Amino acid sequence: MAAREEESLVVVNGEEDIHDSREKFLLRYFLQEWEIVKSLVDDIVANGRVVDPSSVHNIRSIMDKYLEQGQLVEPYLESIVSPLMLIIRSKTLELEAKPDEVLDIIKPICTIIYSLVTVCGYKSVIRFFPHQVSDLELAVALLDKCHSMTPVSSLRQERTGEMEAKCVTLLWLSILVLVPFDISSVDTSIANDKSFGVDDLAPLVLKILGFCKDYLCTAGPMRRISGLLLSKLLTRPDMRKAFATFFEWTHEVLSSEGDSFVNNFCLLGVMEALAAIFKTASREVLLEALPVVLKDVTMLSKSNAATRSPLLRKYLIKLTQRIGLVCLSHRSPSWLYVAHTASLYENISTSSTQTLVPPDHVVAAVSQPESANDQEDEYMDVPEILEQIIEMLLSGLTDTVRLVGEILLLG
Repeated sequence: MAAREEESLVVVNGEEDIHDSREKFLLRYFLQEWEIVKSLVDDIVANGRVVDPSSVHNIRSIMDKYLEQGQLVEPYLESIVSPLMLIIRSKTLELEAKPDEVLDIIKPICTIIYSLVTVCGYKSVIRFFPHQVSDLELAVALLDKCHSMTPVSSLRQERTGEMEAKCVTLLWLSILVLVPFDISSVDTSIANDKSFGVDDLAPLVLKILGFCKDYLCTAGPMRRISGLLLSKLLTRPDMRKAFATFFEWTHEVLSSEGDSFVNNFCLLGVMEALAAIFKTASREVLLEALPVVLKDVTMLSKSNAATRSPLLRKYLIKLTQRIGLVCLSHRSPSWLYVAHTASLYENISTSSTQTLVPPDHVVAAVSQPESANDQEDEYMDVPEILEQIIEMLLSGLTDTVRLVGEILLLG
């Protein structure tokens, strides 16, 4: 028995050694290629644009090798992303004077940044995006120009950078819409507009909503990023009207009876956006829109579109889970952190013979006695809406597609 355990330990340690040696090899290999990437990026920054188109291809081909080892690239993201985004920001200031020339400069740079997004994930990359308040109008203007561009070619082999430019600009906006000011105060177009009312939506917000609605009905990565942007924008405290307007539009899309390809893409985009919003928004805001959304989800789960599309069923299950979490009533924890005295005066006034409380005992977890409300929660009646949601989730377990079942297991 002991011999078998020793053999299993040897096997496990051997696998760990192989894994460690592979990571060390990749790290050593990337450090050699980092000099190539750095020289190419420095050349782009020095010229303020991509002079040689092959440099974009060289950077992408290097980054594609590390799709499963993004942690090796993350320490160098700031050195790549920050100077490239500063070029995009500075060129966007010249967008009105010479739009075509500026877009030709921005598109290959966005291609490099988007390749980093595919390797390291958007959360790691957007940390190094510029986020000044004045950048919000610049990003919306850039997205407006990118949105109005006529695609040169639809062939995947002939990449023009248009898709990457839209994705990077949408990610940039997902950071900028979190500015801690009222967006209407940032919009300079309404400064001299006397017809603008207090309850009216700012033109910047209307433009962003229009762009996101269009991209939600596409099949590219802009659909997922638009859902992310909407989850950041519509959950702001000053966006209650925009929140209600968007949910009215989603109700129209989900309750439509069209069966075209465009309508199927719209269904996927709307479901993905709703799932992102239900993950981010506060419970008080979501409870107002919950009955209509749940009714639409219930009807859509029984439709032919859900029967044909496993991806749509996946988003239906994900949204149903988050609706169920919103329906659950809040319950305070049975313990809380209690801080001891942290007053300098009381510490000084203590007698020198007394022993001071060590720093690691300044905060302690203290259990609270169960209140009458906590005891009532144990015997709380389950609302009918939760029973309906649980039934929908259990039916998802019987789905023959593995993708749908994995969502239920992940939660």
